[in-house]
Amino acid sequence: MIDWRATLRRFAVVTVALACAALTLRGALSSALVTRGDVLLYARGARARVMYRRALEVDPANLAAADRYVFAGFLSRRSGELRDAIETAGRVLQAYPHDTTLRMDRALCLQLLKNYDSAEREFERVGRERRDVEALALAAADARRTSSQSAISLLLLARSIDPRYLPVRAALARLRR
Repeated sequence: MIDWRATLRRFAVVTVALACAALTLRGALSSALVTRGDVLLYARGARARVMYRRALEVDPANLAAADRYVFAGFLSRRSGELRDAIETAGRVLQAYPHDTTLRMDRALCLQLLKNYDSAEREFERVGRERRDVEALALAAADARRTSSQSAISLLLLARSIDPRYLPVRAALARLRR
């Protein structure tokens, strides 16, 4: 004979334990999914983005998962994946607006989609926030497509940060000719 009271009590205890474990271990599970995604990405596996997406679903605050997901979209060079990566980055950046790594990856995706104005703004913001001459040089390259004066000011800012950075010096010389 089945003791229904004892069975229901055990079932309730197991359910509560699993719920507590899920809340407690979601960060670890999300990190494990990122690690698996990294292995797949390194092996050029198509399912890497799936692992990163799952990691984000488990823990939306996992910035490493978001960054890898967006960067994997960039590496794919497919317009649908690039657009999805840009949207995902936008959602995460609403909660973490100062994550310059994710913002840089989003700018690279925007650049591949030939959305140079938006890419320029993203690169410039990254360059100013972390004093990154490479980001400022990328912003200047995108700005050259629309306004050489804006490009020059970005390159001058980059040169003030690192006067020895050769790509900035060369770009300034080309623009001044």
